[in-house]
Amino acid sequence: MNRIKVTFIIFVCNFLIIAQPKWKKTELPAELNLGLFHATQTANFPTTESLQKGNLMYEISHRFLPSIKDGFDEFYGLDGPTRIRFALGYGLTDELMVTLGRSNNTDNLDLQLKQKLFQVNNKNLPLVVSVLGGISWNTEVPNGIVRSRGDGDNFQFYGQLILNTMFFDKKLGIGLVPSYLQNSFIYALEKQHTFTLGTYAQYYFNRMWSMWVEYNPIITGYRGRIRLDETGKSYNSVAFGADIETGGHIFHIMVTNNARLNPSQYLVGADRSASDDMWRLGFGILRYF
Repeated sequence: MNRIKVTFIIFVCNFLIIAQPKWKKTELPAELNLGLFHATQTANFPTTESLQKGNLMYEISHRFLPSIKDGFDEFYGLDGPTRIRFALGYGLTDELMVTLGRSNNTDNLDLQLKQKLFQVNNKNLPLVVSVLGGISWNTEVPNGIVRSRGDGDNFQFYGQLILNTMFFDKKLGIGLVPSYLQNSFIYALEKQHTFTLGTYAQYYFNRMWSMWVEYNPIITGYRGRIRLDETGKSYNSVAFGADIETGGHIFHIMVTNNARLNPSQYLVGADRSASDDMWRLGFGILRYF
């Protein structure tokens, strides 16, 4: 009888050991990156979106210098000349990307890094915050300027804080981009600085079509020329247009008063006033792969 009892106790103990759950620390699922806008940038401003690690982005942008009001003789500005920007971006991580670009305005080379800081995945008011920093090198040396290409005065530095949110079931995207530019005019005797408060809104009708508007008021600091052959002051930048998305491409079509493209030039302001009917046509293409 005792032998039966011992066998029964051993059987019960083994059963309890086998049935015992394997307790371990519960791992929270990784938070997915919150995507709001459809591209890493609008026509002139960065968004909080980033490339996935190892992915590439190619940009080409044009701003026609003649105004639309020049009429048919200048083919409404499309005869040119134009300001052009080429850029290539690469995803270092899923939240950090690097971009190298060049504009033919003062032969401006531009290197920038954009890092996602944090996100608030709220159903009613999602929020993503990123930061961008860049350096520009103006390699053109105008006649009469005794300066080498590598002179320190040819370099500019800028930083941007990017805040994005969405309304109406991710139909209306809003962006706020406070920006700072150091050495705004590279030929000034004393270093100049510019602060702006960039804003943009984009409404997505569907996956393919959207319309947007951008405004970049200069809050304080330098708002003059950026080239020696320019005269007068710079103005608050305005642009509005439409985007078309298809097959990994995003096409920007726009009207704007600012023909400057690289951030260290665009942030100084527009070379024409929006109130003087001096609007130009422009376009841009983004290719992701």
